[in-house]
Amino acid sequence: MKHILNPFIDDSVVSKDDYCSRKNLEERITKKIENGHNVSLIGDRRVGKTSTAHYVVDGIKGVKKIDIDLYHIQDSCDVAEAIIDSSKRVLDEIWDAKKVIEFAKRVSPKLDISEGGVSFGVATQIKDYKKTLNVAFEFLNETIKRSKGKVVILFDEFQEVRNIKNGDAILKYMRGKIQKISRVPFIYVGSIRHDMEHIFRDQSSPFFKQAEVIYFEHIEPDIFFEFISKKFKKKDIVLEREVYDHLYEICYGITGDIQTFCRVAFDDINKGEILSFDVFFGVIDTLYKNEQKYFKKILDGKELSKVQKNLIIQLALIQPETGLFAKDFQKVVGVKSPGSVRTALSALEKKEYIYKSDDSYCFANPFFKEWILDHRLIIKASAGIMRAGSPLAGTRLDFGYRYSFKKK
Repeated sequence: MKHILNPFIDDSVVSKDDYCSRKNLEERITKKIENGHNVSLIGDRRVGKTSTAHYVVDGIKGVKKIDIDLYHIQDSCDVAEAIIDSSKRVLDEIWDAKKVIEFAKRVSPKLDISEGGVSFGVATQIKDYKKTLNVAFEFLNETIKRSKGKVVILFDEFQEVRNIKNGDAILKYMRGKIQKISRVPFIYVGSIRHDMEHIFRDQSSPFFKQAEVIYFEHIEPDIFFEFISKKFKKKDIVLEREVYDHLYEICYGITGDIQTFCRVAFDDINKGEILSFDVFFGVIDTLYKNEQKYFKKILDGKELSKVQKNLIIQLALIQPETGLFAKDFQKVVGVKSPGSVRTALSALEKKEYIYKSDDSYCFANPFFKEWILDHRLIIKASAGIMRAGSPLAGTRLDFGYRYSFKKK
């Protein structure tokens, strides 16, 4: 039997047929870029920001893309290396290799040159971030010069700069360098909303009004339903609309997480099967099986404090109408002040278990939330919904939760 390639990608930037178009947003970004304006794309993690940014730039003829990923940066040297590596990739396409090496020697003695090529790393012993970043921007400016200005510079996870040592000072230095680069558009992509808003909307920030802020909203449910239904047809699988709507809801409309479910479902489901609620929960159980050791480690291990564990369970249950800082909720979580709740929330955000979207807290992994609801043996329910120790204390599966869906 011929193997059918799984069409769902949930772990990388997507393009071509793997990309779900957002025409209005793409047109808006394209217009800004073609006019030489800077754009800041802000939205939730795994919602498609980076893929859309790449899709737009790749669709502009005659333009080179300098793609600078800042996700794993730890210090100013990492920022500089990311800029240099990205510039090198473009220089390799448009300039003679020997001249690139000559330029590297001229700019800094810290670059390693061997028969294998040029290692564009900035030595970590350089403590002065200005010297380190100056090397990076010399490379960037040379790349712009050699490409005759026909480039778009894309910074991904730009908010990470603010969180490293001397982050605000580094941003100020980078802003001074960037403002001297005229008619070259920059796209700044970021998924930590409060950090990105501080960088581009706070009057005290050096990047204040340096780019037009575009909020990256969740894709319309109908558009994404059509997109993934088409992919399921490669195996003649029919996705029921009610099942999709439920999936969209539990994943907060995050396309990356929806595709995670679909990737597992595509491998798990037989050819020609209907993806009904019966099948849906079977796929959910497969996801649990793959992840439950990790989930258990979070709640039973030592990384989280008792208060943080209580809080994450309560956030899975419900975000109470009485508020996260009400006295009843504090009592359930095991603290005595609103400040302690805020501290626990901040810790969970920093450890990337949750993130704030508008006024609600969401799980970075929505299937962790579902697992808590389905499999945590004893759940102390939030105030006003299910009292701890009451006959209702338990898990969703204890109360026939899935059966109510399967009856539909």
